[in-house]
Amino acid sequence: MDYTIVEDKLPATALLNAQNEIVTDFIPYGNLPITLWQNVRIHFSVIPNSENVSKIRLRFGTYCRANTCHLTIEWRGPTRCVMDFSTEQLQDNQYVDIALPLPQRCTPGQPVEITLYSTEATENNVVAVWCSRKLPPFLRTLLLKLLNLLYFPATSAPRVSIVIPVFNKVLYTYNCLLTICQCDQEIDKEVIIINNASSDETTALLAQLSGAFTVINNTKNLGFVEACRQGAEIANGEFVLFLNNDTQVTSGWLANLLKKMDADQTIGIVGSKLIYPNGRLQEAGGIIFSDASGWNYGRLQDPTDPRFDQSRSVDYCSGASLMIRQTLWQKIGGFDLRYAPAYYEDTDLCFAVRQAGYQVVYCHDSEVVHHEGITAGTDTSSGYKAYQVINQQKFAKKWAEFLKNHHLPPGSDPEIAAHYRK
Repeated sequence: MDYTIVEDKLPATALLNAQNEIVTDFIPYGNLPITLWQNVRIHFSVIPNSENVSKIRLRFGTYCRANTCHLTIEWRGPTRCVMDFSTEQLQDNQYVDIALPLPQRCTPGQPVEITLYSTEATENNVVAVWCSRKLPPFLRTLLLKLLNLLYFPATSAPRVSIVIPVFNKVLYTYNCLLTICQCDQEIDKEVIIINNASSDETTALLAQLSGAFTVINNTKNLGFVEACRQGAEIANGEFVLFLNNDTQVTSGWLANLLKKMDADQTIGIVGSKLIYPNGRLQEAGGIIFSDASGWNYGRLQDPTDPRFDQSRSVDYCSGASLMIRQTLWQKIGGFDLRYAPAYYEDTDLCFAVRQAGYQVVYCHDSEVVHHEGITAGTDTSSGYKAYQVINQQKFAKKWAEFLKNHHLPPGSDPEIAAHYRK
C-alpha cells in the first residue's frame, strides 16, 4: 500500500512523566483534524525537557461515535518502541493519556520522533487526530544553494503587490522570501523590496533576485512609513500587502486573505493571524481603547483556541501583514507621514478605512510567524521604538472625537473590547 505521510501538521500532543507532569513546551490545542485512514501516517517530532517520559497525550476526534479500530504509535528516541492503542474508550475532541510500554529515558532538548497510524480503519470505524499547522523552520545560515528557490516569474497583471521594507537582518529577510516563494504559488504576485540603506549582506542578497522581484535601494534609512509608500507607489497589483521582513508566511496565508476580499466588497483591509516562533499567538486582530492605547487580542495564548480561530471585524490589523485594496489606498492617501518613521501608521490607516465606510477584518486562517521587534527592538524608552509612544499621542489627538464616541476606556475587558462596535 502507498502511504500518505503527513509531516506538515503537528498533533495536539504533550509528553508526561510518571507524576503526570507535562515535560514538553507549549503545543497548540489544534484546529485541523487529520483522519487516520489506513493509508495515512502522521509523522512528527516532540522535544522533551526532562529525561523521563512515561506517557504521551493526544487529542482525538471520534466523529461522535464509538470506534473499535486500533492505533499504532511508533516511538523513536534513544530507544525505540511500538504500542497499540484501542480507540474504543475515546471521547470526541478530548485528550487521552497513553502509557508507554516502559518509561522512556530521553535526552532533554533532543527531539523524539513519533508516527501514528491505523491498519484497521474503515469508513465507519476511524478516528482523527487534532493538529495545528507546523510552523516553518528558521534557517540560521544563508545557504547559497537555496538562492535558486528565491524566484517566481514576473507577471504583467499581479493580483497582489507585496511590499517589504528592510533594514539589515539579512537572515530574516532571507527566511521571509523563502516562505513567500514556497507558499500559494498559484497566485500571481510581485514582491517589492525597499532596502533602507542596509549595511550587512542584505544588498548582496537582494542583488541575486530576479523575476517578480523589484528592489529599491535607498541611500539612507527612510523608516517604515516612507519605505512602504515608496513600494506602494510602483505597485501594479489590485491589492497592496505590507509585510515585515521578520515574518515567515505559511501555506494559504495569501489565498485566504484574497478569499475574504473577493467575498465582500465592503472589506477594505484584511490582516493575518500573527504567531510567535514558539507557536504562541501574538495577535488575533488589534484593540484600541479610548486613550489610543492598544492591545494585541489573544497575546501569548493558543492560536487554535476557538476565540481566535474565527474571522471578525476589528479596530485595526498590524502592518506586519496587512492587505488593502489598491484603489482604497490611493483614495485615502496611504500611510500618514505624520507617523514617520514608524508606529501607529497601520492603526491610523485602519481608522481611515473604517471612516470611509469599509470594514477592517482579521483573517484567522491567514497565519504568519512574526519575530517581533527584530529591527526596532522592544524598548519604548529609546531608539526607533520610542516613536511608538510619541505617535500614540499624535494618533490620540487626530482621532480624539472618534475614540471618545466609539471605543471603550483603557482597562476594559479585552474579551468585550474585541467585539465592541458602536
